[in-house]
Amino acid sequence: MTEPTRIGKYTIQSVLGKGAMGVVYKAFDPGIERVVAIKTVRKDRVDQDMIEQSMARFKNEAKAAGRLLHPNIVSVYEYGEDEANAFIVMEYVEGTGLREYLARKASFDLPHVASIMTQLLRALDFAHERGVIHRDIKPANLILTADGTLKVADFGIARIDTSNLTTLGMVMGTPSYMSPEQCQGQPVDKRSDLFSAAVVLYELLAGEKPFAGATETIAYKICHENPRPASTVSRLTLSATIDAVLAVALEKSPDARFQNARAFSRALREALNAPAQQNPDETAATQINTAIAAMQPSIAAPPVWEDTLLRTVERQLAHYVGPMAKVMTRKAATQTADLGKLYALLAENISDPTTREKFSAGIRVAMTPDATPPGSSTGTNTRSLLRQAALEQSFVDQTSNQLAVYLGPIAKVVTSRAAQKATSRQEFVRLVAGHLGDQERNTFLKEIGFEEA
Repeated sequence: MTEPTRIGKYTIQSVLGKGAMGVVYKAFDPGIERVVAIKTVRKDRVDQDMIEQSMARFKNEAKAAGRLLHPNIVSVYEYGEDEANAFIVMEYVEGTGLREYLARKASFDLPHVASIMTQLLRALDFAHERGVIHRDIKPANLILTADGTLKVADFGIARIDTSNLTTLGMVMGTPSYMSPEQCQGQPVDKRSDLFSAAVVLYELLAGEKPFAGATETIAYKICHENPRPASTVSRLTLSATIDAVLAVALEKSPDARFQNARAFSRALREALNAPAQQNPDETAATQINTAIAAMQPSIAAPPVWEDTLLRTVERQLAHYVGPMAKVMTRKAATQTADLGKLYALLAENISDPTTREKFSAGIRVAMTPDATPPGSSTGTNTRSLLRQAALEQSFVDQTSNQLAVYLGPIAKVVTSRAAQKATSRQEFVRLVAGHLGDQERNTFLKEIGFEEA
């Protein structure tokens, strides 16, 4: 379609970019003779049943961003509507998006990284103190000017993450930079922005994203896996303190992260000033972890579950909900340390009443001491079976050490993979022993207290 020549009082000069919901234009304000950027939302591309609510949200977020007058935040001047568009008039910034630099594999030294992150965290602190959450911090929304000034773009507009605009793709979180709570559809606060900022920091230091893959894989990694330490993949020589700061900033639980941008910035400055070590000793790592922990409020430790136990529960739930059982189980496991409550939370994911009752019946049996499940000839209940299935890490380590006598360094890999697959000690030992010859296998099994069936 033909681009407009005017929007409101503004004369359109060129197109800066296009998205699913609208276009961003470079324009001229004749009243005060300045160049501006105008972000538009095409009304005909918004669900007509939701248009009033969507436009209201868009306007409210523009107002919030309009209050943020800060040198590191792109200013918002005006909100307006005409027959075709809703639009936000913003400061026009001459610069290059950080995403473009990263796409070109540009190298950033530590002073440059420090400058970028200091400015970003300063902008976030200013906004958060005024109750505005960005919700889409990523390199594409960070602009660097020729003099090295960082400008955060689209500030506040991305807060319409529950509106129909987000569903259609205008201002949604970007998978690789989302916080765990965003991935899980939970409420977010300023600590979500800090997680996203930490992802940007990791990418600047390491030259790669901490979480990569297909969308579903990225979401799972963000919620359940820790990335490799940046120092192990970066071309820069990074201190152990930088890895420690990133570890805190990328914590899965918001309560375990830096609680505000100032604390994050302070820890990062101290880390960047720390001497880099090729092989930092345990004492140094402990000291920085203690220092970082001191910046955090006192928090309760998250629930701890044996991984094999959770895998057993996942397999049971998978009979009712399919592949989503893994995500559901891991999410529920962060909310309780009690097996009965874990099953109760998982039952809520089964929508069919009959199926849910079937699953819940198994819960009631599992929670009844010495109960005998229907059709069972023993008094062993589900709870005890699950406990028997769980592999203690100490047993895995003991087995690995013993197996190393026969297989050498590869023993650790063999036992680790077996522990991921097995649901009981017996199965674990069987998988591990399968890597040995007959004579060695018999000797090995006797050494660890198992006999061949």
